Amino acid sequence: MGLERLVRPTVHGQISVAGKRHYETPLIIIKLLLITAVYCLCIVRAEAEALIQPEQLNRRLAQGDPVLVLDVRPRVSYLLGHIPKAHNVWRPAYQANEGDFPVSGMRASQTKMEKLLSHLGATPDTEIVLYDDYQSADAARLWWLLKLYGHNNITLLNGGLKAWSTLGFKQAIMPPESPKTTKYRFTGTPHPEYLAGLTDVKETLQDDKAIVLDVRSFEEFTGRKRKSGSHRAGRIPGSSWLAFDRTVNESGFLNPEKLQDIFSEKGITSDKSIIVYCQSGVRSAQTLFVLTQLLGYENVRNYDGSWIEWSWNRDLPLLKGKPETE
Repeated sequence: MGLERLVRPTVHGQISVAGKRHYETPLIIIKLLLITAVYCLCIVRAEAEALIQPEQLNRRLAQGDPVLVLDVRPRVSYLLGHIPKAHNVWRPAYQANEGDFPVSGMRASQTKMEKLLSHLGATPDTEIVLYDDYQSADAARLWWLLKLYGHNNITLLNGGLKAWSTLGFKQAIMPPESPKTTKYRFTGTPHPEYLAGLTDVKETLQDDKAIVLDVRSFEEFTGRKRKSGSHRAGRIPGSSWLAFDRTVNESGFLNPEKLQDIFSEKGITSDKSIIVYCQSGVRSAQTLFVLTQLLGYENVRNYDGSWIEWSWNRDLPLLKGKPETE
């Protein structure tokens, strides 16, 4: 029997082998399942690399592992109780110096960040763990800055101080001893693709395949509330809305499946270019962390100036009120 009689094509994509019919369709389904499985594994791996659980951190600190833990909260909150061995870092330490930008709250320069890390005794190889008590927003802002300039060995404590306290782990009142000063320099791969400026936002608003995402409260988005520091109330015309704190619960970040459902429901999918903004680039940094580190989105930027900068420019338009689509 010749080969042409063993294997011969038939209609509808079927293949007949020695009198038996096999279908290509199951092979396609298997391939799709394999691709999905690989994608899910990548998400799980990315989540594990981006987050550290309270139990893990507690164990590593007990073992004396060389981890630099940073408490990203106001000094008063820090002194009322913090994770043992954690050093306190608050916004002025990683914000731009007065006069560097026309508006407040912008990112610190690379030089200022190097001085901060030197003061903390860090080296380019130091593993840094960040936490706060603000749904990881302040921690994510510092994470974003470190990533921007090229320190990539960073994790966020999942659930922050609240999750740590819920599990009954110890807290300290006294700060640890000041570390030995180093001469820190950023040597890792920088991530300028995480930064968006005013011009980027204007261009994105003209792109049908792009999204400008407002992650403030609904009251801020509709203009019913104006936070201190902003110059006008309202939102960027054409922006979508999704509050940043929908990504977390009391235990920490939601699982990737739930997160994906939340963003997909709003049309925020990985095939689109996304710029996130809030009041001053803090809450939006948390959303960028979620999209890039927990969901694997590749084209997400944080608008550093956010609503403070947009509202400061009086020639820029704004909208108020409830969107027609709501």
